[in-house]
Amino acid sequence: MIEQAFQVFGKNSFQNAIFYSNQQCLRFELSEGSEEASYVKMFTSALNKSTQIIDTIFEKSEKISICFAFPGDSYLSNFSVFKELKELQIDIPKNNFKLREWVEDDEWNRNYLFFNINKSELHKIIFGKLGTELGIKPSFWFDLYIYDINLGVLVHPYDDRGMDVVGTNKFMIKRLYKQYHSSLLDYDVNVMREWFGAL
Repeated sequence: MIEQAFQVFGKNSFQNAIFYSNQQCLRFELSEGSEEASYVKMFTSALNKSTQIIDTIFEKSEKISICFAFPGDSYLSNFSVFKELKELQIDIPKNNFKLREWVEDDEWNRNYLFFNINKSELHKIIFGKLGTELGIKPSFWFDLYIYDINLGVLVHPYDDRGMDVVGTNKFMIKRLYKQYHSSLLDYDVNVMREWFGAL
């Protein structure tokens, strides 16, 4: 499962800031408002936008693949995060796949945990990921990658601020570019226009 995911999307798509290491991909801005205004508004806007976009992407998928990535010498060192996953009622299936590798530049081990879930369970994972920077509990800080190999699309919600979409399915990505253009991140929108044309 891991080898197939790396082959289809590229290993660089399971790192940080994947928008900048891919071509013809998208970066969405999720949360609205400011810390001074309301964490509730920031969180709910991020949750609503991301859910709408993700539902559009995976509308015909029954099973979804998940990758959690995180540093640490052991899973036990991240016990508190796995406890948060339990509180979110996220059950990692026994049939999962693990990889640990040394990252020379960062001088730590990066762990990858891959598994499949029913699409109906996805909302709990999105909730938990988007809440972490805003202090909403339960939540988790693990890097999150959501994908469907057959569809050829990978989604990386990095926190409540934004979400990257990459993959081989350029038809779907261009559809998202047009359908959700009002949610594209302004900072990178000129690059996206070069790839996909004027809106």
